[in-house]
Amino acid sequence: MNPLLLQYLPEIEVKNLRDIDRQVAMQMLQWELQASAETEPHTLQLLAMASVMVSVALGKGQVCLPLTSCALPEWREFWSEHSLLASSQLAACRTVYVAEADPKTAVGEFRDYAQQPLVLHGNNLYLARYFFYERGVLTQIHQRLAQEPALKDTELTGTLTQLFGDPGAVNPGAAGSGAASSEAVVDWQKVAAASACIRNFAVITGGPGTGKTTTVTRLLSALLSQNPQMSIALAAPTGKAAARMTESIRGAKLRAQQSGEKSLPFAEQIPDDSYTLHRLLGWSPRGFRYNANRHLPFDCVVVDEASMVDLPMMYHLFQALAADTRLILLGDRDQLASVEAGSVLADLCDAGVQHGPDSAFAQRLQQLTGFDLTAVTEGSVSPMQNAVASLRVSHRFTADSGIGQLAAAVNNSDIARADQVLRQFADVRFVAVNPLAEQPFWQQPQWQQALVDGYRDYAEALRAFAADKAAANDVFSAFNRFQILVALRQGPYGVEQVNQRTERLLQAAGLIDTRASASGWYAGRPVMISRNDYDLGLYNGDIGIALPLTDEQGRQTLKVAFPDADGGVRYLLPSRLPAHETAFAMTVHKSQGSEFNHLCLLLPEQWQSVITRELIYTAITRAKKTFSLFGSTACWQQGLNTRVQRASGLREALWPQR
Repeated sequence: MNPLLLQYLPEIEVKNLRDIDRQVAMQMLQWELQASAETEPHTLQLLAMASVMVSVALGKGQVCLPLTSCALPEWREFWSEHSLLASSQLAACRTVYVAEADPKTAVGEFRDYAQQPLVLHGNNLYLARYFFYERGVLTQIHQRLAQEPALKDTELTGTLTQLFGDPGAVNPGAAGSGAASSEAVVDWQKVAAASACIRNFAVITGGPGTGKTTTVTRLLSALLSQNPQMSIALAAPTGKAAARMTESIRGAKLRAQQSGEKSLPFAEQIPDDSYTLHRLLGWSPRGFRYNANRHLPFDCVVVDEASMVDLPMMYHLFQALAADTRLILLGDRDQLASVEAGSVLADLCDAGVQHGPDSAFAQRLQQLTGFDLTAVTEGSVSPMQNAVASLRVSHRFTADSGIGQLAAAVNNSDIARADQVLRQFADVRFVAVNPLAEQPFWQQPQWQQALVDGYRDYAEALRAFAADKAAANDVFSAFNRFQILVALRQGPYGVEQVNQRTERLLQAAGLIDTRASASGWYAGRPVMISRNDYDLGLYNGDIGIALPLTDEQGRQTLKVAFPDADGGVRYLLPSRLPAHETAFAMTVHKSQGSEFNHLCLLLPEQWQSVITRELIYTAITRAKKTFSLFGSTACWQQGLNTRVQRASGLREALWPQR
């Protein structure tokens, strides 16, 4: 480490400190010493430590460093003695831009503080770029919340009744959902659609099976009834999520068509193809094609799986929208946050707290929908409370569904209830992995049997394809019936080693033949793309399967099949693929936007900080029929007691009275 840095850092060993963390501190110290020769040594020490910790926090997905906390356990005692002085002393540094405290203040242009690499806003210290992103998102939200689209409420009321039915009908999903009786007669999908119709910016959040796609399809139909010329774009963070959104919208339109043409007015004008956000904004190495100077040519943009959208991408999305363009975000606020910095959807919804509309907005919703929302109405607590609509009834999981009950218990960190559900219901189970057992988990019979049973249909589909008795789509359908999810990337419980052991197990069981090629490619190898390739139209998270194709001369070639947006399949040579990895097992993060009939979650023997309530909840809610958990009891319980804590100023600015 550079002697300049050592001079101002306490002599405390720091484990796993990245080179970039050290480099950030070096740059800040060098800048400060060049800008001022009068900065006191103690202030330089605080600056060096804070700079390291801002970088560490950003690497953990946090947007900023609250000066009352410490991002490094090794420095906790030292920092606690000095943190009370940190704010005032750092504010005196030439490196630090001190931002105005008013959260509604427009951020202005980046040049206002571009010359200072750190920003101190209240008690939060930012790298300047991330403060710029956060303030930019806040400014856009406040501007959109202040606008209200011109709509004819009388016509909208009739359209909503046509789309969702008469308010006298009881919501059929409420009885099995555990909803309170005061909420059981409310059609929350209709309420959410009405709420989004009368806002230029709206968030619709709900757990699995609550009908987010059904709601947005009918919502778009209602908006088109008011403005038939409205142009719409559908988008999602990843190619996989975009493909699933396309499938869901097409399914909703098909069901409406089968039930009668009038059940979904203007259905033909609702797009059934989706963009990735990068493709929507026109990403290139030079930046985004659509930005603050060139807006997207759409009147309404809908983004699914919004929990996966990080702060920088949300900023770029807002910048690319015209002032009167509607933005509707869909997602589950309780799922894992984005891989990169920020937890934007959770911050927008104040995740962990259930909010309702204020009395004036609730009264307007009642006029539009016919439902009395008195039971969920609350006083004025946030400008966001009327922009967030929660879908509260699951139509997928009924009272006899263990998956729904387990997800609810996990979401409440209720260990006792979760353990009860695992014992009581047939569709969920917990298989304890004993760290003291003579056999490692991959040799234990229950684990091996679960994998062989899970991938048996897939193996049969592969044999049928090779015998010309099945289509590639049948192979994909069989593959999606079962999936292994893991929490880690490295180690015996990490995705790399679990994939290797799964291949060997399926080979030994005669389900696949991995010996066909020394290159590592074999018929049936599933792969996940890990880097976007815009020329090939392949995106991070896309799944492909290697399949044997026979040409007209009878020669067999192995190619990788990928589903396309039109329901067909395209084939690529393995050598053409961008970075990829085997996908019998995938991380929970990579599974977002997917669903599987049967799912196995593998947790390690020892708890690690990445294993949180949100990660476990996300894994459970990927399963549609059965869920199996393999892991140690200690890791499972510690995970349920651990929440993702991502520091940002977004939530405290949007929910000041929470």
